Amino acid sequence: MKRSITLILALAVLLGIYWLVQSRRPVVSADRPFVEYDSAAVNLIRVETATDTIELRKEGDLWNLVAPLKFLAAQNTVQQTISRLREMEKLTLITKNTDRHAEFQVKDTVGVKVTIGQGNQRTVFYIGRTGPTGQTTYARMANSGEVWEIGGNQATTFNRKAKDWRDKTITEFNAGDFRKITLRYPDQTLTLSLVDTVWKVDAGREQFDGAKDLVERVTNLLSRMSGVDFADTLAANAFDQPVFQLEVELAAGQTVDIKLIAKDPEANQYYLRKAGATADYVIYKSTANALMKKAEDFKPQAGDEEDLPAKAARSARVS
Repeated sequence: MKRSITLILALAVLLGIYWLVQSRRPVVSADRPFVEYDSAAVNLIRVETATDTIELRKEGDLWNLVAPLKFLAAQNTVQQTISRLREMEKLTLITKNTDRHAEFQVKDTVGVKVTIGQGNQRTVFYIGRTGPTGQTTYARMANSGEVWEIGGNQATTFNRKAKDWRDKTITEFNAGDFRKITLRYPDQTLTLSLVDTVWKVDAGREQFDGAKDLVERVTNLLSRMSGVDFADTLAANAFDQPVFQLEVELAAGQTVDIKLIAKDPEANQYYLRKAGATADYVIYKSTANALMKKAEDFKPQAGDEEDLPAKAARSARVS
């Protein structure tokens, strides 16, 4: 009994302390934005840490990475980042004490310095560590000593590696536009050609109608394929002896030429080079395996290609 009373009293004391601390923290309306911005006017994002500087600029209708290298930016990633600014509402003023900036990681040496450009206007602020609930973040305007707790976990909104801002898209087509696919191996070449609605497979010594489901899986993958990383240091002749090459022809006359080589002895990942692309890519083994199909893989299994009249007749006999 005494133990229960002691626990209740201790809990009451802790609640009283919590109420006293919270009551002394100035709270503002949660509809006050930390950053004033017009999403349509934003044309610059610069992110600076102790080790990296990333800069993106909107040129025409597209966002481009301009530092530390020039490359087309991942448009969705940039737009999502801009939209996250809306979450960054002022919740609580934490401190005006500049000596505590390091504690909340809102200074040059430990924080993430962000510059948002809107025309000639620049807004500069620091994103610090995550709040105690994991749902808020500490932040400070560069021209102010005030540290605010703002809405949203913004730790990874801006603090990304350059590769994560780059567009990793390898191919982007309509899956129904493929007309011819050639798969080349060191010891075998096979060609898939669309004739009316049937994919014809030519494997040299044998020709047959390809398994529709597998061809659709291949064309669906080819219609929208992305890398997981970039390979910026491969030599020009690195793909002279590829383990696999894929050539595609589309309805409008476009062509795609892709070559693969293993990234490591176990081939857990592959390097990919696309003719005409400004970068080489890294793809997963599973993606490579989904492309690297042999003639026997395209052969329909028994019953797969049974036509509708035959199915109807068989069904009638059973009934």
